[in-house]
Amino acid sequence: MSKLSAVNRRTPLIIVGVLVVLLGVGFPTVQALHRRHLNALFSGPAKHETETRSGFYSQVIYDLKDYRPGAGSEGQRGTNEPSLLDKPEQEKDWELAIGGIHHDFQFDADTGATKVARLRSPTVYQERWVPRFLTITYPPEGVVFPPNLCSPFIEWSDTHNDLWQVTVSLGAGKQAWRFLSTQRRWRIPDDVWRQVKEHTDGGPAQLLVKGLKRSGWWDKTERVTHASQEVTFRISDDPADNALVYRLVDPPFQSKKTPNMFVRDIRQKSDRLFLSARQEYCLNCHTFSSQQAERGWLGLQVRYIGKDMARHRVYLAIYDIAKRRGCKAILPFGIQQTTFMRWSPDGTKLALSANIQIAAVSPLTFETQSISHPTSDIAVYDATNGTACLVPGASDPGVAELYPCWTPDGKSIVYSSTSPGQHPSVTRYQLRIIPYNDGRGGTSEALPGIPQTGKSVFYPRFSPDGKWFSFVRADYGSLIKASSDIYIAPADLKTPPKSLECNRRYAADSWYSWSSNSRWIAFASKRDDGIFARIYMTHIDDEGHASPAARLPIENPHMRMTFNIPEFVVNVPPIRERDLFSAVGLKADVYDVKSPNSNARELKSE
Repeated sequence: MSKLSAVNRRTPLIIVGVLVVLLGVGFPTVQALHRRHLNALFSGPAKHETETRSGFYSQVIYDLKDYRPGAGSEGQRGTNEPSLLDKPEQEKDWELAIGGIHHDFQFDADTGATKVARLRSPTVYQERWVPRFLTITYPPEGVVFPPNLCSPFIEWSDTHNDLWQVTVSLGAGKQAWRFLSTQRRWRIPDDVWRQVKEHTDGGPAQLLVKGLKRSGWWDKTERVTHASQEVTFRISDDPADNALVYRLVDPPFQSKKTPNMFVRDIRQKSDRLFLSARQEYCLNCHTFSSQQAERGWLGLQVRYIGKDMARHRVYLAIYDIAKRRGCKAILPFGIQQTTFMRWSPDGTKLALSANIQIAAVSPLTFETQSISHPTSDIAVYDATNGTACLVPGASDPGVAELYPCWTPDGKSIVYSSTSPGQHPSVTRYQLRIIPYNDGRGGTSEALPGIPQTGKSVFYPRFSPDGKWFSFVRADYGSLIKASSDIYIAPADLKTPPKSLECNRRYAADSWYSWSSNSRWIAFASKRDDGIFARIYMTHIDDEGHASPAARLPIENPHMRMTFNIPEFVVNVPPIRERDLFSAVGLKADVYDVKSPNSNARELKSE
């Protein structure tokens, strides 16, 4: 009786064990059979229809000629007339007269803009074309990926189907991998990506997406299977730098925003915090004196907007990477705001826009605000001597001078200039060059070889190998405009510049950085939706041609943040976030920078 009872007690356990074994073996088998069946549904001929449209629907174009009869559009006064931003006494009667014409012409006390001025710079938001047929929307045809980039996502548009088969193939289909997806975004598995990168015959790889509409769990609703266009891509032999340092900004960008800085190893699938703004700082215009980022200095503009009392709330932060020490560098200038910095080729001198004031027209929706600069000069901070000076010839109070960069020999500075205080919609920057002469400056001249086209030209850069010169051109203003594109020319400027082939006519392509081997340019682009900038990378060949750009993969495609000021560094800087913050935050040591004719220096705590 006891033996029978023991058997009865074990029976449920035996049954459960058998069921577990059956489920463990059977469920994966059923899954595999189901996948095989679904893949079989895609066999046979597929219907392919080509979508020729791309980009965005056209924006609204405002024509204000009839809005203010007999007076022309607001903001169209001659460039030699006083600026509205200055608001001199003689302009007040003019403003009152304008305001009396119509309430839309009254000036906004917060931004200094009229409603008509806002219409002159309307929202850059654009609605993307919706393809009528199954279309791969990313990556673009012929894209070139860095060999050290993590596996990318494939994205497609399809308004009809709900199940897709993605095929990745090599050697014109001789080797192929097929995967099923119920989403319109799919990532190439790491093991497949590794094999694609190891493909050595030099030929391109191919992508193809097929779609069908399912009927329940097992069959398809219609007999027809749809197919996308085939997209080819290639893996470059030239690696990009392993890391990018950038800011993530929550649009719309305003002066009270506190964006954090991040660093991303492009071989990995996620980034890490580089420097937190702690909701009290605006951290901007970071730049490394060495792209190795394991030595040299980090320059950073810091603006504290928190509640603590402090004598210096706006300052230049200098961090010695090797020594893990930093300070608040208080410059010998009347205004401490400094932006758009660039280290000299030997990594010892930091050219910057000094004495800078910013007048901002707030954005209408999410786009970058329009910026005007009533004042800005070119200055140089010498990190070895601990001195700083304005550059004579590039510090004219009647000219706004900014966006400096050094020539490859370190002897001259290229920068942008414009008349100060203009409304951003009528601002046009032009490139100029001036000798440094150990701080003595010289005569500023228009940069030769860059045609004066009536556009705005800014953000000059030389490639690290000194072979190429690059800049951004837009219809007006600066920063990220819908019309901004990146241009390139040989560094001797004897050949006219050309637009990078990877630019998108309808979207902003701006903020950019060269890789240390001068083979890649990483840039911020709003080509995805017109609002949120993403980081793209394009390969530059020996002739200066740019490949179709590859996007830095991000896990969340709906991230409502914009990537800002990407900077290539060879590897992730060996800097701990809390150490960096302690060295450059509000309570950091204060260093009173002197002019070159003074040897007195002071380092103190605040």
